Amino acid sequence: MSLVLAVLLVALTLGFLLGGGLDRLGALPLRRPALVVGALLAQIGGAVVGGPFYVIGLVTAAALVVLFLSLNRGIRGTGLVALGLLANAVVVGANGAMPVSPGAAGRAGVTIQDLLTGAAARHELADGQTRLPWLGDVMPVPLPLRPEVISAGDVLIAAGLGQLVVLAMLGAGTTSRAAAEVP
Repeated sequence: MSLVLAVLLVALTLGFLLGGGLDRLGALPLRRPALVVGALLAQIGGAVVGGPFYVIGLVTAAALVVLFLSLNRGIRGTGLVALGLLANAVVVGANGAMPVSPGAAGRAGVTIQDLLTGAAARHELADGQTRLPWLGDVMPVPLPLRPEVISAGDVLIAAGLGQLVVLAMLGAGTTSRAAAEVP
């Protein structure tokens, strides 16, 4: 999550430095934004109830967001975000939680105590039984204030959001087809 926030801050700064503005970002022709609200509610509901409902909520949220992104595919960056969310949903669905590489956690300076005790419901330690381990949290990001371990899906999400913000701020956030479809 820290990486995504850092990328968004860099994207906003870059957008401003290149002469862009938030007014253009706010003018993106988004379709069915209520799907994002539904996704958020599904993920929160699954996290609150816990157990198998966490996975159901996460997969449901990912499906709703992927639907939202597919409806808005003419907006640059949404394809990368959709691929990232799909990758994360697949690995969580296959394992019941996001697998975390102990080695990557150590290199990032992230404690695995909650993973060892089972207190981290959304994450688990990757081991020999982990399905699709390469899609899990395997990349250390030793950020100064909040180190973390991220997945390939997280990288795609961050890259897509960065692309979306910068291009939208510059007024180049949609393809010509998407712009033509807006009434």
